[in-house]
Amino acid sequence: MIDLVALKDFLVLCELRSFSRASERCHVSVSGLSRRIQGLEQWLGGPLFDRRRAALQPTDAGLRLQAVATDVVYALEGLRKSLRTEARDRQLRIRFCAPHIMSAVFFPDWIPRLHSDFRDAKFSVESDNLAECMALLDEGTADYAVALFDDSGAVTRRLGRPADGAELRSLELGRECLVPVSAPNAAGRPRYDLAQSGGGAISFLGYADECHLGWSLHPFLDRWGLDLRQNHNASLTDGLRLMALSGLGVAWLPRSLVRGDLDARKLVRAGDAGFDVPLRLLLVRRAAGLSTQAERLWHYLTALALPGGGS
Repeated sequence: MIDLVALKDFLVLCELRSFSRASERCHVSVSGLSRRIQGLEQWLGGPLFDRRRAALQPTDAGLRLQAVATDVVYALEGLRKSLRTEARDRQLRIRFCAPHIMSAVFFPDWIPRLHSDFRDAKFSVESDNLAECMALLDEGTADYAVALFDDSGAVTRRLGRPADGAELRSLELGRECLVPVSAPNAAGRPRYDLAQSGGGAISFLGYADECHLGWSLHPFLDRWGLDLRQNHNASLTDGLRLMALSGLGVAWLPRSLVRGDLDARKLVRAGDAGFDVPLRLLLVRRAAGLSTQAERLWHYLTALALPGGGS
């Protein structure tokens, strides 16, 4: 079997035309270099150099091998460099997957705060619906999933699995809630007021079936028994926000998403805190080991979550 080291030494010998000088550059004895060249000659079945001259001259077979070996060595060295770079990158990279809403309410603030303690880390975030995010987690193409889970377990039941167990582990990063909002009327009151639902069906802006926020919301709607008429829905939370701003109905949206709209009175609460849906912000991972930086992040956040860890 051909030896890559022997090929590289052969190319050096083709360049320098001297066993003594080539052996110095290749950090091998003259006899060792000679044995490597002889091995190539035996493999090819003929001489690679004309040794009868004072300066070595490649034979026709030697010139043909030189052309091929140059391409082969260049390609293999490039492949090795690429694979090593990818391996180093993998150890430094922390791969998140999350529903689209998290790109608006979580990552823009969280990643910059992490960066001061993880300057060598490379962060990547892929957005999809929660079911697809969990599939990426199972495949090992993501290190962490970040999503909002309700306390009653509606999301985990819909997924058909707990967020913490034998296969998955989770860490609570914070709290969020869905708040009912509506565009204001001329008097500054909610155009769609849940406290006055007895006056007829209220236009309701719902989440598309694949959106996990809707999974948390619907058990509460069933409990409240409100007279709601769903004429519009959207798969992206910001789409519901735009519908609410346009006065199309009441929507339950993450408080952090609409905080600015509420402060500016572009949106107003359509109901009191009794209509809020509490959520937990969870970081979910596989129980199996992760890359160096991804594991470091887990231990870092776990320490912060301990009493006094954030002080």
